[in-house]
Amino acid sequence: MRSQALQKPLDLQKGLFLIRYDSAEDSNQPPKVAISVDKAASGQVEFLLPPDVEMPVLWSPGAALVVRISAPVRLLVEVTPRFPGGSVAARIQSSQVVIDPLGLAWSDDVSPVDFSTLRLLGHLAGRGDTLVGVSEWLGGPMTPTRIEGVAVEWPGRPANFNLRHAVRIGGQGELRNTEFVEAGGYAGTRGRALPVVGATFEISGAAANGYQVTADALFLGSPQMRVSGQRIVLAGPTGREPLVGLRLRIASVEEEAVAPKVNLAPPAEETNSFSNKKAGRVRVFRSSAKTATA
Repeated sequence: MRSQALQKPLDLQKGLFLIRYDSAEDSNQPPKVAISVDKAASGQVEFLLPPDVEMPVLWSPGAALVVRISAPVRLLVEVTPRFPGGSVAARIQSSQVVIDPLGLAWSDDVSPVDFSTLRLLGHLAGRGDTLVGVSEWLGGPMTPTRIEGVAVEWPGRPANFNLRHAVRIGGQGELRNTEFVEAGGYAGTRGRALPVVGATFEISGAAANGYQVTADALFLGSPQMRVSGQRIVLAGPTGREPLVGLRLRIASVEEEAVAPKVNLAPPAEETNSFSNKKAGRVRVFRSSAKTATA
């Protein structure tokens, strides 16, 4: 690829991350990769750089830096060719640095987990980002609306209570699974008219023992469904039906056992229709080591 400078957002949740310049198409004249953050969010981001280095710039493959993030934030990855018309094809990886990935740290706190601050964010077709509380519908039986992405916000989440999710993106082309994101991270698309056609939610960690996540889901043309467990998978009959309603809660197994049974709604008819938009050529891939490709 021969072009001018390209810029791509990279969304990261709270934590410590290693950002590495993995490879470049032109290994002899690799492009420069600069990492920046919007001034409004600068107080939430700290770049940990080597001595005598002032700017978060990765000059060639193998270079790396560490960034400490105190709240979910969007970084900007700018790739600049080394000379006019040079290559801007570069692969950048970001991986989170963790000391207890299984959430097994000892804790003397046996108090009940507080879910009052848990919120579900969804990007709804024709409406944009919409935030609802626990046990409230995104879309749903009364106003079914195509959901294009999902995030779970939980500011008061205990350190040893892990919550993550991934979605499956549909459309006219091939179905695509996103990688898992932790609480506060967004999975899906925005502004591309690509519906979510499936989702997986899971909880783990020492504080999650005895709890389960419950989701009510409504897929276009299908009856309402409810799934509970520490790991749940949501999908329509064929796996291609757009998700038009989602309601989420986390509760103890005992509490969920006495919860009212779900009233099945008739098959949903979507209230909005939208045309597909072409995706850009610069893509961000998510993996266990999140990858931005320009």
